[in-house]
Order: sequence, then C-alpha cells, then structure tokens
Amino acid sequence: MKEKRSVSISDAAIVIPPGCLGTKGRRFSCPAVNVVDNAIVIKRPPFTQTAFDDIHAKTEFESKSISERLKKQAYCSKKRLWKLVSGYLPILKVLRYYNIKENILIDILAGLTIGVLHIPQALAFGQLTSVKIENGLYTSLWPVIIYVFFGTSAHVSIGTSAVICILTAGVVDRQGEAFVASNPDILNFTLNGTQVHLNEIPAYLDYKEGVAMAVTFVSGLMMIFMGIFKLGFITAYLSESFFCAFTSGAAIHIATSQVPAMLGLDITKHGGLFKFINNYIEIFSHITEVNVAAIVCAVITCLIIVLVKDCINERFKHKLFMPIPIELFVVIIGCIVGYFGDLNTNFGIAIVGSIPNSIPPPVIPPLAEAPDVLADCFIIAILIFANTIAMAKICAKKHNYEVDDSQELIAYGMCNFVSSFFKCFPSSVAPPRSMVSSGMNTKTVVNGIFTSGLMVLVIMVISFVFEVLPKSILAAIIFIALKGLFIQILDGRKFWRVNKFDFVIWFSTFTSAVFLDIDYGLFIGVGVSLITVVFQTQFARGYRLGRTTKDSTLVEHKKYQDSVEIPGVKIFRFQSSLYYANAEIFRSNLYKCTVNPRKLLKMIKKYEKKMGKSGKSEVLFSEDKRSSVVPTENTTLSTSENNLIGGMNSTVYTKSDSTKRVSVSNMDNPLFTMTDEVQNNSCVLRQNADSSIKRHGSIDSTYSNDTIDTVNSEDEEVDPEDGGILVTDEKLRTMRHTHHVIVDCSVINYLDASGANVLSHIFTEYDHVNIKLFLCGCSYDMRKAMKHAGVFNKIPHENIFLDLYDALAVAKIQRTIPMLLGVTDYSDEEAAEDSYITKL
Repeated sequence: MKEKRSVSISDAAIVIPPGCLGTKGRRFSCPAVNVVDNAIVIKRPPFTQTAFDDIHAKTEFESKSISERLKKQAYCSKKRLWKLVSGYLPILKVLRYYNIKENILIDILAGLTIGVLHIPQALAFGQLTSVKIENGLYTSLWPVIIYVFFGTSAHVSIGTSAVICILTAGVVDRQGEAFVASNPDILNFTLNGTQVHLNEIPAYLDYKEGVAMAVTFVSGLMMIFMGIFKLGFITAYLSESFFCAFTSGAAIHIATSQVPAMLGLDITKHGGLFKFINNYIEIFSHITEVNVAAIVCAVITCLIIVLVKDCINERFKHKLFMPIPIELFVVIIGCIVGYFGDLNTNFGIAIVGSIPNSIPPPVIPPLAEAPDVLADCFIIAILIFANTIAMAKICAKKHNYEVDDSQELIAYGMCNFVSSFFKCFPSSVAPPRSMVSSGMNTKTVVNGIFTSGLMVLVIMVISFVFEVLPKSILAAIIFIALKGLFIQILDGRKFWRVNKFDFVIWFSTFTSAVFLDIDYGLFIGVGVSLITVVFQTQFARGYRLGRTTKDSTLVEHKKYQDSVEIPGVKIFRFQSSLYYANAEIFRSNLYKCTVNPRKLLKMIKKYEKKMGKSGKSEVLFSEDKRSSVVPTENTTLSTSENNLIGGMNSTVYTKSDSTKRVSVSNMDNPLFTMTDEVQNNSCVLRQNADSSIKRHGSIDSTYSNDTIDTVNSEDEEVDPEDGGILVTDEKLRTMRHTHHVIVDCSVINYLDASGANVLSHIFTEYDHVNIKLFLCGCSYDMRKAMKHAGVFNKIPHENIFLDLYDALAVAKIQRTIPMLLGVTDYSDEEAAEDSYITKL
C-alpha cells in the first residue's frame, strides 16, 4: 500500500483592498492590488515528540571507538603531506600556482604603494611606542617578510599599528620608571659636560627597547600556542561595543601622548592610574613654555592632511588608481624645511636625530622582563588577533576567498615571535594600509616582498634624510590619523538605542580606559561584558501567547490588540536558555503569566476550610465536569477541532527503515489515544479565498474576545480574618478555568541539571492541582539532558510534543476532572525538590 501524505499547500487568490493600509494610514508592505498568495494549510494529526521520532528519526548507528577513528586517520600519502605542509606554509601553494603574467605587475605596484605608506607611519609610531625611532622602521620590515611565508590574506598589511603601539608604550614606560627607580645614577648622565634628558640617554633607551622586544617575543609565542590549539574563539567573548569603546579610549591616550610634541613641550610623562588627568595637569602647568614654531608645523601638517584626504582622496577615490600618500609628502617637505631652515638651531624645535643606516643582526630578547609583562602580553596578543583577523575577513569577503583563522593566528604569532629577535615591537594590522591594498586589488602575499624591499632601501640608503624631521610633524601625523576613532565615540548613541546592555559595556569601557588607564579599561570592559551576559539571563522575558482573531497567528498576547487567549489553555514562552542562573526566574515568570499552583492550592485549602465550617462537602465547580483525558462519547467537537484532528484515522505512516507499519491513530506509546467517535469526526480542511489566510494547525475555534487573566496581581483583596488572600468563588473559578499550561521550549537552546529539575518540579506542582503541563518544541540536546536528569520519570512522554500546534490541538480537546475537597498539601519529598540542603 502506497504511503499517504496528508500535507497540502494550496493557492488562494486574495484580494487586498486599498483600505488595507488601516485607519491610521500606516504603510504596509502589501500593495493595493490583487495578488495570489499561498495559504498555509497543513493537515496531519498532532504528534508527541516520541511518536514523531519513532516514525521519522534516523536509526542510530553504533559510534566507532576513539582507537578506530585514530587508526582511520593514521595514514600518510603525498596528497596529505602536501596539504599539511602547504597549510602551515601557504607561500608554497602561492608559488606553485602563481601566474606571473596576470599577477606580478599588480603585486609590484601594490607592494611599493604599501611600502610608501609604511615610511611615515614607521617613523611616527616608533615615536609613539616610546622607543627608538628606528625600531618603527624595523617593525615595518621584518613582520612583513614573515607574513609572506605564513599568512593567507593577500591584503592584510602587517606592521605598526596605533592601538598596539600605545599599549606597548604603556608597558615600556612602566618598566622604564622601575628601571630608573632601581638605577637613580642614570639621571646624572652627561654628554660633553651637558646634562642629557632621560629619553636621550642610550642606556635608558636600550632598556626600553629590550622591554619592547620581550613583549613582542611573549605575545608572539602566545599567539602561536593559541593557533596550534585553535583557541581563536576567545575573541568571540569581546563584543563590538567593547572594541569600539576600547579603541576610542586608546585614541584619547594616543592623542594625549602627542600633544606635548605638537606644542613643543618637553615634560615628564605620567603612567598608571589617572594618567590622562595627570598628563594634562603637567601640560597646563608648562603651557607658558610652548614653542610657537612647533605649533605652526603641527597645525599646517594637520590642515594639509585633512584637506587632501577629505577633499581629494575621499571625493575622487573611484577615479584615483591609488590614494595620494600625503603623509609621505608631508614628511619629505618637513625634511626639506628642517634641513634648509635648521629648525632645531633657529627655533628650538625637537627633531628625530640620528638613525642607523644598517639592519641590526638578530639578538635574543632580554627575557628577564617577561614575568612582569605576561598579563600585558596576553592583552596585546588578543587585540592583535582580534583586529587583524577582522580586517582579513573584510578583505576576504570583498575579494571572495577564505582565510584560515588558526593559520592566521599562527602567522601573526610568527610575525611577532621572529621579529622580536630583530629589535621590533609588537606588530598588527593597519586598516588604512590594508584598505589601500584591497582597493588596488592585490593578487597574492608576494606583494609583501616588494614592500620589504622598499623598506630595506629606506633603512640602508636614505634613513639619514629623516634625521632633521621635526617631531611635531610626526606627532601631527599620528594625531590626525585618529580622526576616525574620535568620530567613533559617537557610536555610544547607537548602542544606547540598540541595547542598553551594549551601552553599559561601551560606557564602562570607555570611561575607565580614558580616566583610569587603558589596561584597567580592558579588564573592566571584559568584566562588565561577562556580567551583562549573566544579567541578560536574569532579565530574560517570559510571556503568554495568544491568537490573533483574523489569521490565527500565535503572538505575544499583550503586544497585539486583536489577540485573544484559548479558553482553558495558557501558553508560555521563555526567551532564554534554562540553567542554574535563571531556573527560579523561569518558574516565577511562568507562575506569574499563567497560574500559580501554590497560590491555587492555598486558595483551595482556604475554600475547603470555609466549606467545612458551613458543613458542606461538594465538588469544586461541578458545572465544569469534564473527562480528564479525552472527550466522552457525548462530546461534540467544534469545527476547528475537527479540522485539527481530521483525517487521523485515515493516515498511515510507515517508518522508512522497517517493514512494520505504525498507525498514528492508535499507537500505544507515546501518542495520546482518542475514542473512535473523535477519530471518525474527520473532515477536510476548507479554504475560502475571501477569508484570512489560515495558519498551520488551525486553531479557529469560537473563542471569546474576553481574555481570562491570571490571578497574580499584587493589589489582591486581603482577607480580613487572617490577612491573607481573600478567596471568592469568582476568583477560584477564574484560576480553575485553566486546565492546561503549555511551555514553548523552541527558544531554549541550553538546559542544565538545575533547569531540568525545575521542569520536573513544576510538572509535579501543576499535577497536584490537576492542571496538565505540556512541553513542546524541545530540541534534541534539550531532550537528551532531560533524559539523563530523570525528567521523564515524572513528566510522561505523551506530554512532550513536536511543536506548539500539536500540544495546543491535544490540550483543546482534553479536559480536567473537577477537584474534590480534601486536597492535601505538598509532601515532604515534593517540597524538598531534591535540594542539596536536605542532604547536609
């Protein structure tokens, strides 16, 4: 016999009149024309979850043991060896398939262009990192070469980065202060009988260089470790609001660090807590010592860069082959003016000074400082990976290729680990350079070879040219490069509108990073981010569902004006995972939105006591006598109820992997059973083109628009006899009107032991007052957790349904037996709820 299918989707021509926009003139998406729409009409019997699985679920195959799986993977072949080696050294694959004719010209031009952009940033960020200027040039050379061998993104430009530089500067300055404190004699250093400023003492600069190398070494090692063990997911715990606030806060500190150089001041830098405030106090205390010539150089530099970038590069970016490297032109002009104007001698403007014209040999970083900087290194490593992989994915999406997160993490680690031996500070992505590379449609990572070649030429041949460059110009280049991060501060308004928790993360991170310190801002931001996750579960919403009168859609009852509830049935949805942190919140929300069985039991006991005093003994509300499971033989179902269960007896489902046929209508476990009369009340779903679209699992019964609310209000009447709740027949009748509570679990994606126990105890409490609890939409993982937690020892399988419409279809035709007087309180076992406290 051929299997019958009872699911049909039919077309219905629906005429939408011009008045469909509503009386208030709201603009809807539907046009005022005749359209043909698909009416959703699904005819099938209601399923419990177990019944559905018994028919449709795949047969579970025996899982292989770990040893068998290891044996299957333990083999070697040329193809596997090539995949392994080229995975860790992507350059091999690039060279093997490199198309010289199509790629070489673009790679050369892109590499040289990126190299040109590296030059001014290398000089400026070397100054920002609070080390020697030449360290910035080295950091723009070695990481670029190393990324060519290990990187997978053709467009990521590794090198100096403002945020990473200011973080490194904080570590370097902190350790430098400790070095001076332990070696006070260094302050007496003189040169040709002249007192030398601390930042120009060779021993002090060498020490800070060594600290930067140690930070680079440890950060790189951490990233390599995380890449090998695929721990890149750690960055998923840092939200967008956190990154926006942290980078904006860092921008404030970067700008503050450059203000003295732009004003021509030589002041003491402050670090640690409240350094933002302390540095500005120091600046304003020396404001009368500003160098006007340095201010003029800085202002002119800022104006030129802003005008060219905003009025030319941005406005004509679609017509320009590459953006005008205005920073390089400013550096060249500054060198020319500094050389011919002798700005240092004539105007007292601080200049870059001597730069070695050689590449230093590799040296081992001074790891004696490593234990003091481990926490800082971890922070820097996380930020390097988070910023760089985000940029890599943007470029990969634009140019339609994939980047391997784990391999990228290894690549960033190698860039820092290896470069630490060549006097480099931590390197990261520079978004402006990367966007230029993406705009030039760079083909492969080979472009990095030409970038490195240009940097070698700069270091060994023309580095002496930069010796007369005023530091105020470099400071202005850094300051104006932060414009985007300053504008990003306005994103706080967006986070306030989108989500208040996001705004709390943003505000706490930004204010703590600015007014305390960058490190404190990071820790506070991460801490607040994790706390908000907990608070979001604490404030998780639960609400009742109702049916819209026009199209029978189940919606949040209080949010829609035409929503009504199904008489006798309360549907509850909880928008969160269910675990130890919010299990009791789930229970309290459920009882508040539906029926509180504890309160109902208390009211029944009071009613029983009241009836006992009057000498009466009767069934509570005998007019509501109904069968506890199914309609009796005399029960007549409504048309919609017939529609819901219509055709149940005629439909036969066959399990695909078995020859045994299973009849849905009389399956013993776990489908609910029905009388023959109910099953014979089959009727075909009818459809009217002039009516509203009928939804899946029609629930179009003749419901009253008057919703019966739950008795959970805080302003309940007080019984003058005992000060408790005043029990009236009307109040009891209202609460006893509910015979089923359905919990929609479709949005619960995680369940732990505490959540499972709460479900069991809720079922017991409802059962005690003769209210049935149905669960629907439970995921496989949730059902698995319920099974191991012993939930099904209390909640029968026939109370777990496939989806909400299945549970509703059954609940509507089941009725509760009226409760007799003499109901008992909860037993000791029920009250204890398996609590650990009873075992102490």
